[in-house]
Amino acid sequence: MLACTQMQRRRKMMFTKFLAEVCNGTYLVLSGGLAGGFAAWIAGTGGLVQALTPDRNLKKTIWPRIIGAVLLSALSIYIAYKNPFDLLPLGAVTFCRFMELHHNPERIRLAYYVSGFPWMLYLYVNEIYFMLGSVAVMNIMFLIGLLRHRPRKVVNIDQV
Repeated sequence: MLACTQMQRRRKMMFTKFLAEVCNGTYLVLSGGLAGGFAAWIAGTGGLVQALTPDRNLKKTIWPRIIGAVLLSALSIYIAYKNPFDLLPLGAVTFCRFMELHHNPERIRLAYYVSGFPWMLYLYVNEIYFMLGSVAVMNIMFLIGLLRHRPRKVVNIDQV
């Protein structure tokens, strides 16, 4: 997951995200974070759909991805809900699906950065500290990616 924060191309970023989310989800389920594991797998599925979809057809998958994420999140809540903190990772995943409507890698990085905070709280409450550390590092990498790949305005010296 750390590598995808520094990628510029959307499709490569999404495929790397898919692979990472499969691993993260499996780790969370094995660590007792069932809702978090489901959320990671949902996020990974969304990343895979985006990675496999050519840029010209990306708009056609927007609503199926959002509807799928919402339905899978609702099913996950029904299956895995133990306490209100279980809503945090599923809400973060749904938020990211909506933010991916922008098709802009910078906004996608920002969405992942913002959604990292509910994930960190969820992991802290569930005492999954190794993953908490990796999400904290990932959030730092998203912040670096945001700063590194931000649009730069070219200043024309003749206009100054």
